[in-house]
Amino acid sequence: MAADRSAEIERSRVEFSRARRAQSAGRQLQVSSRRAYEMLRAGLRAGHFDGPEELAENTLVNTLGISRNSVRRALSMLADEGLVTRAPRRGTTVRRGIVQVHEGEMLPRELHEEESWRRLEIEEISQCVVPTTRLLRERLEIDDAEVVMIEQVFRLDGEPLCVRAGYVPLPATPERYFADVVAIDRRPPRYEALFEQLFDAPYGGGRAVVEAVPCEERTARLLGVTPGTPVLLREVVVRDSSGRARDLHWTHFRGDRVALSFGVDAPTAARASAPAASTRVTGPAATGAQRAGTMSARADVA
Repeated sequence: MAADRSAEIERSRVEFSRARRAQSAGRQLQVSSRRAYEMLRAGLRAGHFDGPEELAENTLVNTLGISRNSVRRALSMLADEGLVTRAPRRGTTVRRGIVQVHEGEMLPRELHEEESWRRLEIEEISQCVVPTTRLLRERLEIDDAEVVMIEQVFRLDGEPLCVRAGYVPLPATPERYFADVVAIDRRPPRYEALFEQLFDAPYGGGRAVVEAVPCEERTARLLGVTPGTPVLLREVVVRDSSGRARDLHWTHFRGDRVALSFGVDAPTAARASAPAASTRVTGPAATGAQRAGTMSARADVA
């Protein structure tokens, strides 16, 4: 087995060296519109393309090492998504960027800057008390018959970004909770501060599941997309620092406008051998074992 692995590594090394020599000699450009699309989309998300010259086909062929046809196809794909505009003699220009939402957060970080928050609009669609279901009781770890539900549409620069439906255990005064949410929505703080304002407890982390799903008709109307368009659906259970579930929400993000970023921890065995001081708990005290004191470090999408 060791000999086979060594031979495989040597073959990969030789192939990589051959590809590098061919590229440096100018004899070969890779043919892959997918790779060009991936790198260009990531560059848009990072804000790398400030001027039209940076998206010129000649420039991209040289910087990416990918054929002109592949670059052209990738730019056309981005234009179809509404991210760039292409026109004869004017080239390609950025039409709009991609919003990056980090783990444990509801909004892009740049919106918390002094003036950027004015780009955001949050519309309350529904505020009510609804009966619980088995799923709501399991996720929120409650036996209550009712919970509070709030549905919101988030718009950035006038365009829909996401639709969020959140459920929280019934507070003593639901009307006050609704009023607090509306007041916060006028200028939302960072999520940790928002959480503490609403629940009077420190933020403890979240666990989430993200899926790509076809958008149903009502949500599509709110997001401004065609029914059946793929969107990102994120389910999150949020807890306070004691491990108590405080909020469960589902958010439909427009897949053409939003990227969800998250961290990846080392495998369990590697974490066990690492010094205790380097362990970072980013998820909640979710399980009974964790609440008993055996906290495990992990990074979840949230």
